[in-house]
Amino acid sequence: MASFAAEFPIDPQRSTHDVIRLACQWITGSPHSAFEHDALIGLPHSGEQSVSVGAEQVTLAHSPTLDGEVGGLRYERSEESLAWTTTIVSLKSSGKHILRMEVVCEALSTLARLPPPKKPYFIKQALSELGGGNDGEIPVTDQPFRLSAGEESAAAKLILGTAHNSLPIVYVSAGFGDQYLVDPAELARFVGGLAHVIVEPNRAFSHIVKRLTRSRNVFGGAIGVYWPNSEKRISYFGEESARAGKALAIKIAKDIRVALSNRRQRSNCTWAHLKEAVAKSRYEQLKADGSTELNQYVSAFDDEIAAKQQVVIERDQEIARLNSEIRRLSSIEQAAQGGLIELGEEQDLYQGEVRDIIISALQDAVGRVVKNSRREHVLSDLLNTNVPGGRAEAMSEEIKALLRDYRSMDAKTRTALTRLGFELSEDGKHWKAIFQGDSRYTFSFPKTGGDYRGGLNTVRDINNALF
Repeated sequence: MASFAAEFPIDPQRSTHDVIRLACQWITGSPHSAFEHDALIGLPHSGEQSVSVGAEQVTLAHSPTLDGEVGGLRYERSEESLAWTTTIVSLKSSGKHILRMEVVCEALSTLARLPPPKKPYFIKQALSELGGGNDGEIPVTDQPFRLSAGEESAAAKLILGTAHNSLPIVYVSAGFGDQYLVDPAELARFVGGLAHVIVEPNRAFSHIVKRLTRSRNVFGGAIGVYWPNSEKRISYFGEESARAGKALAIKIAKDIRVALSNRRQRSNCTWAHLKEAVAKSRYEQLKADGSTELNQYVSAFDDEIAAKQQVVIERDQEIARLNSEIRRLSSIEQAAQGGLIELGEEQDLYQGEVRDIIISALQDAVGRVVKNSRREHVLSDLLNTNVPGGRAEAMSEEIKALLRDYRSMDAKTRTALTRLGFELSEDGKHWKAIFQGDSRYTFSFPKTGGDYRGGLNTVRDINNALF
């Protein structure tokens, strides 16, 4: 299994030789390589060549195709108890240019520990020096795309998977103070070449996107990862602090790297396909030259057959891996959903809200069923397995402490209510507070309160409605 894999479009004006040349610079510029710059200067205009230094070997290959060209290199290096194989292949055809990089790390002994997968520096170099191409309707870059009012339909297409992109979408929603849980620029650097980072401008934008996507959008500061050709999304929540934001960005980037390493690769942007193209080109050249050398023909045929066999082996391995992945995902989905319940259009107004409401309803129900009945056993089993997050209780207690002695909407109270997710505005003799931008949950506060009972009444109204 690849410890890292990425595939993305680059500038179609670039040639495969440009890719090979940059890959050679990446190797010779690495502190881990003994290759000198001059050792990798001679690029094959067509065909294949290998160069070795100590425990390192670089194989360069290039071949024309019917509608373009394919080229790349394979870099093999051994160190102590680990063997590294890095493959970089680029396929150019019909105005498109695809670059794929794959890194495989294998242990040479049972005691060796594999290092965690990392994004190679070459990806950053490729985006910077070769330039990204278009992935459907989105250019590939390591910068975030900041949407503006009026671009809600574009956001909806990205979320619904109709923008013809092949890379995943990382959608950063605006929090209830129009703040973000992560630094979008930092996150984009982490996932550049692996995914697109899309940033919505404000909460009003989110409400429109909600209608356009049938509530498939994340909102309120949450971050969603949307994969093309899939109805699934992965949502991330976190705390609003610089340290927590960076940790969340690192986690998102790691999850995407792992998922892409398990993703099926393009059948025509692989080292096996490149080897096959080189062998076929060699055979065709011998025919064109009118060669009668039997050994040359036999060698060309052997190379082509070996390349085709390698393709078959890789596809068999891919089929086996995908079958295993299907079984794993089916098991996870069955365990997570169990066919018990489908979510409707209501979204979480804070992390884990809908789940906790269901658990609370089960807690109420289990006390009213017949003792030692099947219903009691099933409900008790679900409650033993699913522990509530406790966010509602914590927010309820915070509301009580904040508003118990309410007299006026001072700066401290405004700040605390905003942090809890209330949007505040002045409305005549009152303050109007809307929870998480949902107008169904609107509460009034007098600008100057009377006795303590006013604050207690407001606490009761909010907690009854929300928690």
